[in-house]
Amino acid sequence: MKLFFFLLAALTASTAFAQSEVRTKTPAADQNRNEIVKRFDKDKNGTLSTEEAAIARSTLAREKKTQPQQRDYKLAFTVKDPNEFKLEGGKEVFSGPQAGETLPKLKVSAVTGDDAGKTFNALGDHDGPQIIILAGPNRTSIRGIIGLLRLVATVNENSKERLEPILVYLGDDKNQLAENANRYLQYMNGDPTIGVSNDGRDGPGTYGLNRNVSMTLIVATDGKVVYNFPFPEGMLTPDPHVLGAISEVIGTKQEEMREWLIRAADERARTAATNERNRTGGVDIRALLAPVLDKNAADEVIDAAAKKIDLILEGNKAAAASVGALASRMVQGNLENYGTKRSQYHLFKWSKLYGAKPAASTETGN
Repeated sequence: MKLFFFLLAALTASTAFAQSEVRTKTPAADQNRNEIVKRFDKDKNGTLSTEEAAIARSTLAREKKTQPQQRDYKLAFTVKDPNEFKLEGGKEVFSGPQAGETLPKLKVSAVTGDDAGKTFNALGDHDGPQIIILAGPNRTSIRGIIGLLRLVATVNENSKERLEPILVYLGDDKNQLAENANRYLQYMNGDPTIGVSNDGRDGPGTYGLNRNVSMTLIVATDGKVVYNFPFPEGMLTPDPHVLGAISEVIGTKQEEMREWLIRAADERARTAATNERNRTGGVDIRALLAPVLDKNAADEVIDAAAKKIDLILEGNKAAAASVGALASRMVQGNLENYGTKRSQYHLFKWSKLYGAKPAASTETGN
């Protein structure tokens, strides 16, 4: 009998808890629904029309998609103990001078200015912290270098101790290396010293570089190696252990440096968003087109949405140019993948009205 009453009490408590959960969740769901209606109800009639609902679905889906990216983006600035650096599989690879060794002179050819083609010592006077990047002709390495130098620039904007970046391109075709170096120059932040190898892909003999390593990265101070990081396949994004080494040689706490990097990245994102708004006349182009591209929408709904877009584009040249460019890309690609036949009619119309006009022919007939 006691067991019966015990089970009955447990069941009653469980049921009460479940009902409490339902009561708790329902108001939250209602509140969320009300907030969505309030946000996207343009005509303020308390409900979402088919067009407004399409814009809401598109906007919310896009926001949901970017949330994980934003979290991953901040995780990309993880800073770790450089002594814990290991390659995948735990294998040991050596390339270049190791920790504790004195850096030999790094004689390379200049690639810019009046000294282009002349040999110089890229290390300079060896004074203070330096990060030396020796990289082969690998696209992954180039992307990683651009990202790393952007972070170096941020570090130098905040740190009392300047980190001197040095970049040396390795390869057997010296002229091609110099050409590539100048092409990538516009993307290189942090005011790096840049040179190309005089000794082919192997680099200076005194450095003992491993030809099978795409990128060798050395963190040094006062002419002595503190850390050496070999990346056989290049470094696509800045390695957390490299960031840890940087924080050590500039004498800054890891968490403080990480905050610098996150803050600078947030500022770049805001600037990019502002530039995008300016470019499109303050209009969210994809949200604007969403009801027109709805594959389930009736022709009259699509036409009504397109008419509203026409009115906006007539008075907003920046938005018109953006819609024209986007519509042109859709028309030139797989137009049948976008919306319905009626949707495609409007896309074709906007591409003709607002897309870039082909250059006029300079040929003359006889």
